[in-house]
Amino acid sequence: MDDLSGRKALIKAAGLKKGRVLDVGLGNCGCMSFFLAKMGFNVIGIDHSTKAVHVSRKKSKNKKFKGTFEGRLADAEKLPFAKNEFDAVSAYHSTHHMKNVQKGIDEMFRVCKEDGLILISDLNDDGRKEYEHKPDNGKFLEKLEGALAKHTNRIRKIKTKHNMLFICSKGRKSK
Repeated sequence: MDDLSGRKALIKAAGLKKGRVLDVGLGNCGCMSFFLAKMGFNVIGIDHSTKAVHVSRKKSKNKKFKGTFEGRLADAEKLPFAKNEFDAVSAYHSTHHMKNVQKGIDEMFRVCKEDGLILISDLNDDGRKEYEHKPDNGKFLEKLEGALAKHTNRIRKIKTKHNMLFICSKGRKSK
């Protein structure tokens, strides 16, 4: 299933218009990275799978982008980027694959600029059924929100048919 409507909803809700974006988790298609690059963003997509990176690089050669795309092999829990390097960090249907979600979220906040955005979409229970994952009554999404809340209380949540979208402003926590 290709969730183009979910990707559009996330970017529209975030109001993201331009910049350098890290996409955490290319998966088997590079779909979010390609979507962002087509919109004009300069995207680095990462995955811990050599195959995913190879496939996305190969597929990108047949795509036309307004922005740029680069696929890299990297671990989401130990990102090979400097602090405050990206205007936004995206993770689309990838956080549920992380061994340690808190470490992955910590790294996403570390590499995002101070005025940047963390954009996460992961499966709600309807999405988990559609993608043939076991429903968990929202337990993973609660864990994910808790990991985000350690960095900011400026979290907007939007429920779509298959996803829960988290749009987080990195800036300091409000009092």
